[in-house]
Amino acid sequence: MYRVMLADDEPIVRKALQTLIDWKRLGCEVVFVASNGREVLEHMEEEAPDILVTDIRMPGADGIALVKYVKEHELPVQVIILTAYADFSYAQAAVKYGAADYVTKTGALDGLESAVSRCCSQLEKERRMEGEYGREEAVENFLRAVLDGSLYDEEELEQRYRALPLRLENYLVLLFRFRLSPETDSGTRSRIYKSLSDFLAMAFEEHMEKMLFIQRDMLCVLLKGMEEGYEAAVRAKCGQIIEMMDNFMQLFVCVGVSGMGRGAGDLKRLYEQAASALAYRFPDGTGKLNFYREGTEPEEIRLPGEEKWLEDICGAVEKGDAEKAVSLFHGLLQRQKEYGCTASAVRNSGMSLQERCRKLLLEGEADERSRQGRPGGIAHQIYGCVYLEEYSLLMESLLKNTAQAMKGAAQGKESLINACLRCIDDHYRESLSVSDIAGRIGVNVSYLSRIFREETGNTIIHTINEKKLSRAREYLVQTDMKIYEIAEILGFENVTYFSHFFKKHTGLSPKDYKDKTEHNQK
Repeated sequence: MYRVMLADDEPIVRKALQTLIDWKRLGCEVVFVASNGREVLEHMEEEAPDILVTDIRMPGADGIALVKYVKEHELPVQVIILTAYADFSYAQAAVKYGAADYVTKTGALDGLESAVSRCCSQLEKERRMEGEYGREEAVENFLRAVLDGSLYDEEELEQRYRALPLRLENYLVLLFRFRLSPETDSGTRSRIYKSLSDFLAMAFEEHMEKMLFIQRDMLCVLLKGMEEGYEAAVRAKCGQIIEMMDNFMQLFVCVGVSGMGRGAGDLKRLYEQAASALAYRFPDGTGKLNFYREGTEPEEIRLPGEEKWLEDICGAVEKGDAEKAVSLFHGLLQRQKEYGCTASAVRNSGMSLQERCRKLLLEGEADERSRQGRPGGIAHQIYGCVYLEEYSLLMESLLKNTAQAMKGAAQGKESLINACLRCIDDHYRESLSVSDIAGRIGVNVSYLSRIFREETGNTIIHTINEKKLSRAREYLVQTDMKIYEIAEILGFENVTYFSHFFKKHTGLSPKDYKDKTEHNQK
């Protein structure tokens, strides 16, 4: 029985509404009669009517105010407006605000029963839809719980399954992944979902049991009533779907197909099989369909000689040659495709490159931002790649950025060495230490010492000494300067220390060196 609330400020009309309408025959019962709009509002929540029959003009709150209240609060109430002829335009305005119907008060309320019947039909339709939606929602909740592993108890799973309008007998699980741009708005995404669902329903016909979008770009399909030898038919249907979605909607569809299941208890296992088949190889631009082979686990197929490729790529990166590194990478990728390498094997080679690039950046003292990589982590992004093009672009970016950072680091080292040498040239006559040089050019002492030795093969002190020795030889041979004058101009504290220093590095005292050189020149 539908609950009815009546409202009119005229006692005689209220009496007529109660007695002249056979509410029981209409499947209704009057639960409250109000004399004004305020009483309606006060009792609306308590009485929870399905239908409200109200006069359009009343004190407290009129019919339009009540219609607005119902609409604003999203109440499941059908509102019928009672009006006199003079109120037609007023009543029509109420309908625009959401009133279900309006009826004139003339002719013993002619038309009210028809209006009530229409409201009852609409309510019945909505209840059926709610029931169907509720059952559909229960099925989806069950499937999601099984697939995500939150429903794993066999007894509970079977108990919930038996209560649902879902039949999982001789069935397959198919996973459809399709390319969906991150910029795709919700409206476009909904249209894509509907088009894909409609076409799948048409393609698989009576075998379609259930479709469920489990990710933004992934659809899970359950096909029932399958027979042995189903593969050819499924392959043909999936081929049609891939072609249609690629050609007409510019989606790039790839499909993973499970083995056959016999009951609801197989659902999780079949889902994992379909996911394994879907991820076995990278789709390469033409759509990809993979079937899971019962009794065989996917084997990771790697390219023989891959290590040499990786070494050559990283060698180019270390030299800062981004173009060569990317070219070699594409060569490796092409060989991996030709050899039939699995997606996991390709990703693992990418992870190896990522790790080697990271070490190069650390060892090469590259810019801190280059070492950090992209937000979210390069490794996470490599493992998350679904399409070969996506993986290729990510790795290109990694190799280019690393090579550029290495080139910049090398140029930075070269600039550092040149600055250090200029400082030695300008100040070798002084009592110059490594700390003095580091302070003058603004770098860490230990970093400067390490980079200088790595790049030149000599220490800074050795280079300073060589500079002083070179100048000392020039002064001894090319000038008439006294030894103590040379010691002083080269920044030695006294002639004794200069003589000791010179003999230590040349094997001769300054005087002996000068005499020997002069003798040899005669």
